[in-house]
Amino acid sequence: MTAATAEVAVFAGLRGPARTFTYAVPEGMEVAPGHLVRVTLGPRSAGGVVIATDVPAPPSGIRPIEAVIDPAPVLRPYQLMLASWIADRYRCGLADAVRAMVPPGLARRARAPVRVRKRARRIPVELALTEDDAVRDATATAPQRDALAAIDRSLAEGGAPYLLHGVTGSGKTEVYLRSAATALARGLGVIVLVPEIALTTQVVARFVARFGERVALLHSALSEGERLDEWRRVLAGEADVVVGSRSALFAPLARPGLVIVDEEQEPSYKQESDPRYHAVDTALELGRIARATVILGSATPRVTTWYASRSGDIRSLPLPERVSDLPMPPTTVVDLRLELRVGNRSTLSTALRTALERTVARGEQAILYLNRRGYATVVLCRDCGYVVPCPACDIPFAYHAAGPPGRDGGRLLCHRCGRQGAVPERCPQCGGARIRHLGVGTQRVEDDVRAAVPGARILRLDRDAVRRKGAHAAAFELMRSGRAQVIVGTQMVAKGFDLPGVTLVGIVNADTLLNLPDHTAAERTFELLTQVLGRSGRGTAGGRGILQTYLPEHYAVRTAAAHDYAAFAEAELEARRRFGHPPFGRLVLLQTAAKQEATVRRRADVLSRALREAARGDAEVLGPAPAFAAKKAGTFRAQIVLRGARPDAVLDRVDVGTEWSIDVDPVTLLG
Repeated sequence: MTAATAEVAVFAGLRGPARTFTYAVPEGMEVAPGHLVRVTLGPRSAGGVVIATDVPAPPSGIRPIEAVIDPAPVLRPYQLMLASWIADRYRCGLADAVRAMVPPGLARRARAPVRVRKRARRIPVELALTEDDAVRDATATAPQRDALAAIDRSLAEGGAPYLLHGVTGSGKTEVYLRSAATALARGLGVIVLVPEIALTTQVVARFVARFGERVALLHSALSEGERLDEWRRVLAGEADVVVGSRSALFAPLARPGLVIVDEEQEPSYKQESDPRYHAVDTALELGRIARATVILGSATPRVTTWYASRSGDIRSLPLPERVSDLPMPPTTVVDLRLELRVGNRSTLSTALRTALERTVARGEQAILYLNRRGYATVVLCRDCGYVVPCPACDIPFAYHAAGPPGRDGGRLLCHRCGRQGAVPERCPQCGGARIRHLGVGTQRVEDDVRAAVPGARILRLDRDAVRRKGAHAAAFELMRSGRAQVIVGTQMVAKGFDLPGVTLVGIVNADTLLNLPDHTAAERTFELLTQVLGRSGRGTAGGRGILQTYLPEHYAVRTAAAHDYAAFAEAELEARRRFGHPPFGRLVLLQTAAKQEATVRRRADVLSRALREAARGDAEVLGPAPAFAAKKAGTFRAQIVLRGARPDAVLDRVDVGTEWSIDVDPVTLLG
């Protein structure tokens, strides 16, 4: 029987409406929850997805649905349940949550009649890649066998969440592959999430080598057509292994049975615009709804995840040793304060320079890490102290060189808004000629490495160097083939580089994130240091690490050098317990922005007063205060933080309004 009415989540504007709308179902039109439809909203047509049918109609009369776009529903029932959870948990419109699950091309297609024409499948280039599957039949280690047995039981019994806690090089990916094979044999679909698009290349190659045409790829860097074609393959059941970044979690598998989240600690799993969901927490909810097994894999899990595994909410599957009995690389900590005392002002300490020279001389490879791009972080006048600022953000411009500084036509670049400027020959304030570049970025390190090992081929891997598609994969291939010997890079080198020839990893400065005013600063530092150091010693030649720091006594530095996650987690949890930070409390970050600073101040004062009146002991109200990026691209920004056991209850009592963004469970307070 034809439904009389339907509730539709309508896609209108960039963020979608804050609520759904009721439409009449014309006689003879068959609609069901999950159908993609075209409706009228105001004076125009818009696309939307049916959420429910036979809902109460408003008394003033309703418009009819114009058309059903696809004969079959585009969203599964479990996806609509997940969308409802996202909207409630992250305090966004249901339409925003639903739209996140539909490819952009499909949402746009629903707006107006088009000619559904036959065309060849558009195949992402990554799916053409494969690699030797040398470990397909390798004997699993004892911890791998234990993990696989537990996952197999879970797949048979209706799902459970697991933390696959394995040191770098312990064979987590092989556990993923064998677990996926077991799930597929049971008729279940598989989702594999990776934190960054750049990492999909190597993961896809492993999965294509094992499962061939059953693999689909979904991420935002695909063309609209490629993404739509891959999504349709999943909807049609032609592909049942989905690999991709955050949004691949919403692939329309008929029977999702296994969800794998690799490098679960990565902050890129948090969506930065509505719906501001966290893919890890959303994957766990998907597991509960669909009775699927969820594997969170990491060498350095979030301390909240580790705490959940200790308390029994998530089951722990440890992989404590590297495969083939390879040892973790011993790491030397270099105190940069002592280097300065002996007059060494290079980015390379004596120990790191010597180790680098010997590594290259032996024909081996090295990775040097610094989480700052560019050549220098500040351009300063040594006569009057003037620092050249970005006029739109009021923070110092960074200096980016195209060759030796001062002779290269280098440029100034704001790392906050992207604005560029010319390098002044004289100080704009006093007219002095002593303009200097201070601070260190990857370009400066690259110069120092070239001076230390002039015969080596050196690659730089940061956001400036990998703008073209495929550059990350090309750098990996140059290192894998031995045609390059040294990579200098930012956190891009911390993950995905499984290179047996790398015997030296150097951390140029371990402290770049450590002193930021954020509750995750120590955790993020430990994760990155551990991940980068883990790139060394994956081959039979062994390896070592050299970690340069001004804070050798800090627990994040000491435990990373010792590859001791448990000691770090205990110290970090104790610090968080003192301040009520997660997992001992929850956070909500509220931010507002305006062109006038007075407007931002007024809004912040009004809302903070209302929140304090409504708090009732459920949460502390911290602020208002300028955001860490207090001015960005000419816009002033302020924030308020709720911290406590029930910040959501406080928000239920206050009308925050549309001028504020709400970030529930933020991964950083430095937005």
